Amino acid sequence: MPEQVSELLIERQGHDGRGIAHHNGKIVFVEGALAGESVSIRIVKTHRRFDEAVCETIHTPSPDRIEPACEYYQQCGGCGLQHLSLERQREVKQTALVDQLERFGKLSDIPVQDALVDAAWGYRRKARLGVKWNRHGDLIIGFREKGSSHLVAIKHCAVLHPEMSALIPSLYDLIPELESRKTIGHLELAYSDEGCALVVRHLKGLSHKDQLLWLNWAEEHKVQLYWQKDQADSLVKASLESGKVITLSGDQLPVLSYRHNDVTLAFQPNDFVQVNPAINRQMVDQALEWLQPKESDVVLDLFAGFGNFSLPLAKKVASVTGVEGASNLVQRARANAELNGIENAIFEVADLSQSFKGLSWAKTRYNVVLLDPPRTGAQAICEQMKALGAKRVLYVSCNPSTLARDSAILAEQGYKLIRAGIMDMFPQTAHVESMALFERGSKKKKS
Repeated sequence: MPEQVSELLIERQGHDGRGIAHHNGKIVFVEGALAGESVSIRIVKTHRRFDEAVCETIHTPSPDRIEPACEYYQQCGGCGLQHLSLERQREVKQTALVDQLERFGKLSDIPVQDALVDAAWGYRRKARLGVKWNRHGDLIIGFREKGSSHLVAIKHCAVLHPEMSALIPSLYDLIPELESRKTIGHLELAYSDEGCALVVRHLKGLSHKDQLLWLNWAEEHKVQLYWQKDQADSLVKASLESGKVITLSGDQLPVLSYRHNDVTLAFQPNDFVQVNPAINRQMVDQALEWLQPKESDVVLDLFAGFGNFSLPLAKKVASVTGVEGASNLVQRARANAELNGIENAIFEVADLSQSFKGLSWAKTRYNVVLLDPPRTGAQAICEQMKALGAKRVLYVSCNPSTLARDSAILAEQGYKLIRAGIMDMFPQTAHVESMALFERGSKKKKS
């Protein structure tokens, strides 16, 4: 049976948002508890060196505790820090960044910059909704439960762009009318300057009746509608013209877009895109501010996506080479360069988890390298950084632990950390997005 602990003092906040305490000589990670609180807990999972628990009763609440704004907070696994004040959330994330850089990056006197912040709600422009039917025959549309693969049925989501959230109730009305209602995999929502888009992933072909139902719904709600039979199939853009179903695919597909200053970035609704547009704008501006690009700079942008950093940089430097592992994003980046009339940016496909020695783009000497890797970080790249000739390295990270590991690797190659700080890309969650600037052979600048 799970062990009940009647009273426990939470000593500090963990990097994942859980409270940290000690019990019977072991560390205990407590879901839903805050630093300084006295709580009763229930241990739900034991390990050799630590236990995991949930908070059952709060005897002495923290002054930082607030009432969660979302009615689905207790079940949904999406926004686990709603019970913590927004100011304190950001302090926890900044502390997590510094702690990781000190402990695993072996750095000290870290020059921390102010966090980039914006709206706490309604910020997401991209989301994937699961679709299931329970054993009682009830439709469930939503996100996964905390620590489970089961879905939580939601009728709205406070962190989604309001126009996207407002579509959810109408989907509960539409899907039960479909012949294919049991073969929908999931729904992918995206928001752009052109409005809402929806990708319907389905396991079987759609009947003419279902196509018309979807298209009438899309027309009524002013949504760009896409179908995708499975993950491997290409997107199909669907619309109604004079009552007739029209589909576009491949190069015919229209694109969604967003604008940053004088650059337009086009993307497809299933492309990877930074989900928080307001923070993304600040992030790109901060990258330009920190790098202080010069007309003579030769820049390498690794994990370049469809040109989010590359193209704004290209407007200010001699040349930019963007390298990305996903060929579809490279094609999109090339198209975006052409869309913006940018001729000094080229894009290449490469597996950046491997050695780049011998690849054509790696033979150029770059004085600036920017990298925005996935959660696994960029160990292979950082181990080869000196060979690229970079004087300045700007590292955009979505995982402080891999940033810390890679910072230690860069330090071994003579790079010093000049400044670092978080960007609150995901308010209400424990996810930490950060930026760090390194220079070779330079003294630290005062922040």
